[in-house]
Amino acid sequence: MKFTENSYNFGAKSRKIAIVVVITAGTSQENYEIAIKSVQCYAKIQGYDFLRVMDDKFNCNHKDKFFRRHCVAAKILPKYDAILFLDADIGVVNPKKRIEEYMDDNIDVTFYDRFYNWEIMAGSYIARNTPYAVKLLKDFADYEYQLPNSFHGTDNGAIHLFLAKQLLPNASVEIENCEKIYKKSVDFVDVFTYEACIRSIFGVSEKFGKVRILKKGTGWARDDWLSSGIWNQERDFMLHGWKMNQLVEVPEGEKISPTRMKTDQWYNPFLGPFDISKCSPQNATWQYDVRLIGTRQAIEKNLLDFEKEVALEQLKSFSRILNLLGLK
Repeated sequence: MKFTENSYNFGAKSRKIAIVVVITAGTSQENYEIAIKSVQCYAKIQGYDFLRVMDDKFNCNHKDKFFRRHCVAAKILPKYDAILFLDADIGVVNPKKRIEEYMDDNIDVTFYDRFYNWEIMAGSYIARNTPYAVKLLKDFADYEYQLPNSFHGTDNGAIHLFLAKQLLPNASVEIENCEKIYKKSVDFVDVFTYEACIRSIFGVSEKFGKVRILKKGTGWARDDWLSSGIWNQERDFMLHGWKMNQLVEVPEGEKISPTRMKTDQWYNPFLGPFDISKCSPQNATWQYDVRLIGTRQAIEKNLLDFEKEVALEQLKSFSRILNLLGLK
């Protein structure tokens, strides 16, 4: 399947927006080839700047590369009206979507919930160029220096305590209990328990002052493996987990259903390589493997079923809180 020129959702360009991918020196960029090229082509089609930058060029001296990248983002943001920060393994599958669809003029930084658990995604966010957003990203990067001497899950784990302290000033007692769990953490099970504790304080709200956390399935990206690579142009924009060393062939003669596959595998939704020189608002180069295009209804039913499972797993994590606090 190929989108035509008329398929694209062109809008009046009112903001200067950059898509930012931060690479650590020594990283094999070839391992993210399809993801990066899809984003690069998308940016040319929709009129965004695409910045693939090395993290050692910005005078960010954080030892942890995951925190260092947020320092880089904070230094790039003042040059634009807004940025979309992306993990290198997030690719665009649907170039019809625009970043502005996920922006709110009353919100400075937008995150989204990961789907397979109750984590806030640290590897992608939209930030508007405001003093608040720049400071938030800088402070998040510097949170590396406040990490507990425990199994902390780097920025994926830290973002929960960081945001709770920033956004929930009236919940200091509750946050303190969750922090005790974080300081005792020895593995991912403990980290997930601490995160469940924090998320219980956030509740079901999406907006917290100038920060928004989009609910599962409503953000701009989701994990590819959740639906075995099946996507739909009405609902999907970006897919996460496109590492070349995990790419597998679509099984011949087998109908793919939008159910979960192995978390370390994915199928290429495109039929051929990207020719970046041909990417422009006037020229669509995207050709798809139709075997991986499904109905919105089937995908969302699968996602809803999984969301219910995750909610039950979160309740199980709540049951571990008393043990970790030494109260049971």
